[in-house]
Amino acid sequence: MDISKRVEKAKLLEEKLKLKKNLPHLYGYKFYPWARNFFESTNKINALCAGNQISKSSTQIRKVVYWATSPHLWPKLWPHMKHPRLFLYFYPSSYLATIEFENKWAPEFLPRQELKDHPIYGWRAEYRAKFIQTLKFNSGVTVAFKTYSQDVQDLQASTPAAVFIDEEPDDSLIPEIQARLFASDGYLHLAMTPTLGQEFFREVFEEKGQRERWKDAFKQQVSMYDCLKYEDGTNSFWTHERIQKIINSCKSEAEVKRRVFGRFVLDSGLKYAAFNPETNIISPVQIPVDWPVFIGVDSGSGGRFSHPSAYCFTAFRPDFRLAYVFKGRRFDGIVTTNSDLVQVVMEEKRELKNPVYGVFYDYSATDIRQIAYDMGETWIPAEKSHLIGEQFINVSMKNDMFKIFDTEELQPLVAELKSLKISTPKNQAHDDFCDAMRYSISKAPWDFSGISSQPIATPQQRTLTELEERRKAFFIDETDQVMQNLEQEFEMWNELLDQTGY
Repeated sequence: MDISKRVEKAKLLEEKLKLKKNLPHLYGYKFYPWARNFFESTNKINALCAGNQISKSSTQIRKVVYWATSPHLWPKLWPHMKHPRLFLYFYPSSYLATIEFENKWAPEFLPRQELKDHPIYGWRAEYRAKFIQTLKFNSGVTVAFKTYSQDVQDLQASTPAAVFIDEEPDDSLIPEIQARLFASDGYLHLAMTPTLGQEFFREVFEEKGQRERWKDAFKQQVSMYDCLKYEDGTNSFWTHERIQKIINSCKSEAEVKRRVFGRFVLDSGLKYAAFNPETNIISPVQIPVDWPVFIGVDSGSGGRFSHPSAYCFTAFRPDFRLAYVFKGRRFDGIVTTNSDLVQVVMEEKRELKNPVYGVFYDYSATDIRQIAYDMGETWIPAEKSHLIGEQFINVSMKNDMFKIFDTEELQPLVAELKSLKISTPKNQAHDDFCDAMRYSISKAPWDFSGISSQPIATPQQRTLTELEERRKAFFIDETDQVMQNLEQEFEMWNELLDQTGY
């Protein structure tokens, strides 16, 4: 081999070594087998549910950098697009996005040294008010950092080629994100440890068959035990002993399943613990015309950042030993005035052949009764005691006396029932549909005399400790321990203490 060829070979080798050294997203770290599968998947939806600290976020970041700096992949990934221009990367907050970028993206995975200015691999970060906003690659791809708290309307002007979500978002964000991908025929990636207990994601990862969401997605549920070895067969830093220590430190079996095994589970403390989808959800049936209907209405200001309005229609068998929730709606993301709400409920009511025993409303909405009266309706203040309403719901569900129709419009109600916790502060609770349902059943003359297996719990059996726990859940934000509206505080205590002997 002559000297010129040797020099050329040496240069090629040097270039290859430089690439390996300065492209850490490709060569800096070994892959776990599951991580390689996620990294290489070209499914339109890629959903990863995994335990904590096992490189799920790192694997997703590596994929972002790889796709953004690999023009040879683009014709196959986006055959209808000449050039992908925009990726969206979602974090819970701008603060966390900035911390992650400065401590993970830049030092661990982005091209470094002389490749930082490369025509393809080169990149620059742009900040606004000290928070990371965009990551621009010389390839022409921009990664825009977004947050879950941002208004859905802010997304409507964007057409991303791919979206990446880090940790569990509010599930109400998903439809708009997917809509943004329609024009680009783009890709959705989600890497999360389930902590919020949202029904949508439970159905994504745990359900099979009719109730399964994202049936055609590439899905993985990864445990720490899946990380004992890298794809080349060598041992990782994870060991059985280390995992066992983490298991021993978890507070509950549910936490072990979630944080170690990547399973979708909820801790105890659910507000509607008696709810069982297998027995309390049924296919719609014809309701006899002699069954009376009770209607509950919970008014709200609507929009993404406030509580939406909701209404619920419940039909009772004439002996009041069985109830069907057969109609209802939660106005997610829709601003509804009280006039709008009254009008919708009136229109729904006109379609009924059954007798309506009453429309029960949240009397904190002081003008809704007058609006209904002006429209020829007489609405009745609801029984707002949570102790009474939740007791009726749990007892009736436990004893197979309460059914919810399996319809699309009632799915948000089912999601609330499955996930709502006693410990959730009231101002943070997604309970609007449950409140409307509770109003629709709280003043009905239930007949529990047929229940003989055990006595029905009465409000007098509540303890002061439980009342204090509920008070905290309703009116104290646990992040800053700031007391909320004082009038609400008085109202809540009056409702609770009216039902106790204290």
